[in-house]
Amino acid sequence: MKKILCLTTLFLLIACKESKEEYICSPPLPTFSMWINKNSEVHKEFINERGNIDSTHIALYKQVDNTKKNYPIRFLYETDPRGNTYLHIGTQLWFENDVYTGKTETLYLQNAIKTYKIEVNGYMENDKCGEYAVTNEIRVDGVKVENHYLAK
Repeated sequence: MKKILCLTTLFLLIACKESKEEYICSPPLPTFSMWINKNSEVHKEFINERGNIDSTHIALYKQVDNTKKNYPIRFLYETDPRGNTYLHIGTQLWFENDVYTGKTETLYLQNAIKTYKIEVNGYMENDKCGEYAVTNEIRVDGVKVENHYLAK
């Protein structure tokens, strides 16, 4: 009886361990993000006269034929380990990933003052856990940017 109880317990422990590993092995959904240094001149284009994020005049979209395809966007401030604060503008590509397609896709980031043309070259990579987004290059108004920073 003790042997059966020990074997059952051992089996349950192994089964629980395997299910936890499967849960950990889930790649993130593709996202697209841009970071803007709070101390930059560019940051001023994204805030209103009260100093708050001007969410009513900011849009991220893609031209599809002659129609704007708007992406839902989120704004938040993040501080890196060096103490630099960045405005993070991003979208989660929940249902349709039309940004990381393997060819250069063009997005537009618009605020009350200016519209930035953002060219994204990336693709989806497969591994044992599933697909994840890989960015080859991002250009803003024709200039290559480093690691998704609109203003570093």
